[in-house]
Amino acid sequence: MNTRAAVIIGGGIAGLAAALELARHNISTTVLEAKRRFGGRIQTILHNGVPIELGAEFVHGCSKPLLEAIQQAGLSTQTVPDTHRTLEDSKFHRENSWKLISDVINRVDIHAPDCSMDAFLAGQSLDDHTRRLVKNFITGFDAAHTDRISAHACRRAEYSGERMHMDRQSRVAEGYSALVDYFVREIKAHGGHLVWRAKVRRIRWEKGKTEVLAKVAGREKIYQACAALVTLPVGVLKTGDVKFEPSLPEKIEAATGLEFGNVVKIILQFKEKSWDDFGFIHVPDAPIPTWWSDARGPIVTGWAGGTHADAVLGYSTNRLCQTGLEILSRILFEGSPVSVLRRRLLAFHYYNWARDPDIRGVYSYIPVNGMDLPKLLAAPVAGTLFFAGEATVKDAQTGTVFGALESGLRAAREILGR
Repeated sequence: MNTRAAVIIGGGIAGLAAALELARHNISTTVLEAKRRFGGRIQTILHNGVPIELGAEFVHGCSKPLLEAIQQAGLSTQTVPDTHRTLEDSKFHRENSWKLISDVINRVDIHAPDCSMDAFLAGQSLDDHTRRLVKNFITGFDAAHTDRISAHACRRAEYSGERMHMDRQSRVAEGYSALVDYFVREIKAHGGHLVWRAKVRRIRWEKGKTEVLAKVAGREKIYQACAALVTLPVGVLKTGDVKFEPSLPEKIEAATGLEFGNVVKIILQFKEKSWDDFGFIHVPDAPIPTWWSDARGPIVTGWAGGTHADAVLGYSTNRLCQTGLEILSRILFEGSPVSVLRRRLLAFHYYNWARDPDIRGVYSYIPVNGMDLPKLLAAPVAGTLFFAGEATVKDAQTGTVFGALESGLRAAREILGR
């Protein structure tokens, strides 16, 4: 067995970032990905020349590792307008949503016992509008249930976000998958091995040695290495489909304890653009309450997270499209009949991540009294098994591309230091 070899389970951005860092340090690296593509919850398709982000879309804040990777890949970013309007009582209201939300979350006392955000908000003197704004933000941004998510975690994430200017958002102009393609090229150029359609079923390990059993294109294969890095989504770890031998009850307990939320994201692509980029529009009474424009083409995206997503996950594709057009008729097309909007529609795009057996949701969030769970999940085992992915970040900013990428770099440093 090569004593300078590592196998990485999961070819999302965490696994790819770790693989490239290890390959650059002359570690023989193999990435095993269950899908027919790499990138995990990053998935861009091109339709009529326009990048359509079925998964992750935004470059949040100023993460140095992520921005450096985008630059090294020769890609460009486009700033997203930080403009928010809310439609209530048939009128649009413009407001500084980030500041209002931040001011409320910063009231959380981290020295007091933890509680849910619902319980925290119930004890605050807030008008109905502000209370609803904060709840809708947490439900949408964190894909969370406000009666489950930790108030301490929200406060910690807010603090971390302020330090890296999370209110600034941009997009990769060429599409997020262009960054994935860069990592794939660089890993290959540095001698790394990338294997897709590799469904890992068992990880056997002892100190300094691992054997990873995977079914690759229908055939069983074993990959041996001195270290293994697990970057599987929490939704997959929760199922127990991947077995550890010997078992790792503390890891399974940490993964089981973390929440894994849902999102419904729909993209309506029109034949031509008849609106100015409007930033974000919030429609609290709509089944899909958050909408945004995209400077890259005539597309409008609708987003429902957490409890809102749960309510519409059972919708058929046709019903989702109909619902989206009805909402857009109210907020963007001055009451135009849905039949007219359908004639202007070029394509409707949607991907159900909850039904994806290799993902089973969108991203994690921390429950009440669960602040230690990401750290427990991230901790190496016997200098042999390592863990990364958005659920293992230590600053409570789960569910982010930069968090996943930085966790992969952290795990690579741990492997290099063993």
